[in-house]
Amino acid sequence: MLESSNPLPGTIPGNGENALHITDLVKRYDTGTEALRGVSLEIASGEFFGLLGPNGAGKSTTLYMLTGLVRPTSGAVTIFGKDLRRGFLEIAARMGVLVERPSFYDHMTARANLLLLARLANRRVAVDRALDRVGLLWAAHQKVHTFSHGMRQRLGLAQALLTEPELLILDEPTNGLDAESTRDTIKLLRLLAEQAKVTIIVSSNLLHEVEILCDRVAIMNRGRLLACERTDRLLSYDPKQVEILVDAPETAAKRLMEQPWVNAVDIAYGRVNVKLGDASVHHLTSFLISSGFIVSGIVPQRRSLQDFFLKVLKR
Repeated sequence: MLESSNPLPGTIPGNGENALHITDLVKRYDTGTEALRGVSLEIASGEFFGLLGPNGAGKSTTLYMLTGLVRPTSGAVTIFGKDLRRGFLEIAARMGVLVERPSFYDHMTARANLLLLARLANRRVAVDRALDRVGLLWAAHQKVHTFSHGMRQRLGLAQALLTEPELLILDEPTNGLDAESTRDTIKLLRLLAEQAKVTIIVSSNLLHEVEILCDRVAIMNRGRLLACERTDRLLSYDPKQVEILVDAPETAAKRLMEQPWVNAVDIAYGRVNVKLGDASVHHLTSFLISSGFIVSGIVPQRRSLQDFFLKVLKR
């Protein structure tokens, strides 16, 4: 578990101000259930940060606390350098949130719903710009009760973007979206992070989505923060995991399985995938050539977020 008031491993330097600092967050319900157990975390300004974990890990509880929807039993949340409990209204004005299934007035149009929210927040905002960003400008005058689940989800994202926030907190933002809408949403979020320097915190069960989007990821389970690492480090090449192009793949695979310095072997599409133990790629190559095989290529394999995720959960 990572517990530190100093920047955590994998922290990406921001512009001098941490967008968010969590210290020893605990949430214990009256039933005795501990939803969070001493979670500490720093997120830099402009960072795209992913929260991963199985159902019940504490991801949603963490997001609810960051938005003020749930109060911690103990611990502190600091956003934009201000304590969340004392500066909630000021912080909320700089934040966009999509943490539950979005609710709207079904008898009103999409545009009317967003205009109402803007009035309630006493803010002058560009409603049509928000709708256009999520690909719903064409449906601005359509009543919400006619919207599909995916359209409602995109309208929820438009609501979160309405006030041009500096911090976006999103729980499963692509839930219910079709492939094209998912692709467009991912593109929009990346642009917000890279060009507008918006700090984004996203919780998702879609590992490939997090790989594409996030600068850094944290893995939670049973209320604890188990690991936190930069995505580019996780997805680097693994010198112990290689793909071999050889003239007799099945025979080569059988010979390799007999070697104590090989941890795992499998064949896919005529290529032999090998996970080395206490041996180098040079040793592997020498063994194959001396055994009479013709080796036409050995390619290191990239690590995957899924591999890291499963490894952490098994600890």
